[in-house]
Amino acid sequence: MKPTVLLTPGPLTTSTAVKQAMLQDLGTRDDEYRMIIQSLREQLCELGQVHPSQYALIFMQGSGTFGVESVLTSTIRQDEHVLILANGAYGNRMAQICETAHVPFTLKNYPMDKALPLDEVKEQIADPRYTHVAYVHCETTAGVMNDLYRIQECIRSYHKISIVDAMSSFGSVPIAIADAGIDYLITSANKCLHGVPGVAIIFARKAHLDTCQHCAVSLSLDLYEQYRYMEETQGAFRFTSPTHVMLALQKALTTLITNGGIPARRKRYMHVQKELHDSMTKYGFHTLVEPDVQSCVITTYLSPKGFDFTHFYNFFKAHGFLLYAGKLPGIDAFRIGNIGEISDADILHFKEVLRMYMEENR
Repeated sequence: MKPTVLLTPGPLTTSTAVKQAMLQDLGTRDDEYRMIIQSLREQLCELGQVHPSQYALIFMQGSGTFGVESVLTSTIRQDEHVLILANGAYGNRMAQICETAHVPFTLKNYPMDKALPLDEVKEQIADPRYTHVAYVHCETTAGVMNDLYRIQECIRSYHKISIVDAMSSFGSVPIAIADAGIDYLITSANKCLHGVPGVAIIFARKAHLDTCQHCAVSLSLDLYEQYRYMEETQGAFRFTSPTHVMLALQKALTTLITNGGIPARRKRYMHVQKELHDSMTKYGFHTLVEPDVQSCVITTYLSPKGFDFTHFYNFFKAHGFLLYAGKLPGIDAFRIGNIGEISDADILHFKEVLRMYMEENR
């Protein structure tokens, strides 16, 4: 199988070093492995700007959605109620989780191509029925960045518990979790941290999580019990740990920190986005999202009249790139991701492939 550059929002193209890190086999109960897990927890707390005395860093086996489901089904009791603010598919997925698990919720939907409207959001958050508020920071359905800090100010002012899906933002932009007053933040190893799929990462405010014993409706996704066990054993998982995934994450975090941390990674994403975007606009493609709320993680392009995305996709795939189809109801669009190990040579190759496609399909 020939190498492929993934221009997607994750999973993404990983470095050779990250791939090689997975060649080692380790025992899940071994002291050496537990020390690796503890070190990862400490590094992530530093990246999230939290102190371990106030926040727990908990790993949950599975995709990022497993982490979101773990939080939603472990921290909201039957006499409580979560308000879900959605402007995309991943906010709606939160509602699906709550509906399936019989967690009391209310879903408020907003346009997918715009950031959450702060005035309307504030009015909803003020409703005394709601004890928790959940939303997505970077909604990759369209590539919109919601105003986390202003939303958090509102949530804090009404003394609600906040649940933030930061799957596609953590690692792409600095987030001061404690300063923002976030109670729960969920991300994943295989997004902007440049690891591989298989583990969700959860930041949890201990003061609230400590009240959530016996709250979960799932055994394997019980966040409190995972936290308690990880604390008591200094790094062990309750059930089988994804050892190779964690070794990949260890290498990915080392690379991130060595290369300048999150600010440097954001700068790189913005560079990649600009280079790819300049090429797209040169050939008449237009973006869906306004620049002031555009995420650097992924860009949505409107399909021109008569445009065949399947043909476009297959052409790029044949030349070593995977793109992302649109996910917006009623809007003919597609997406190009800017994250992962995308080299300057990859960018030049993309531009050449785009030129060839446009010349062949005038």
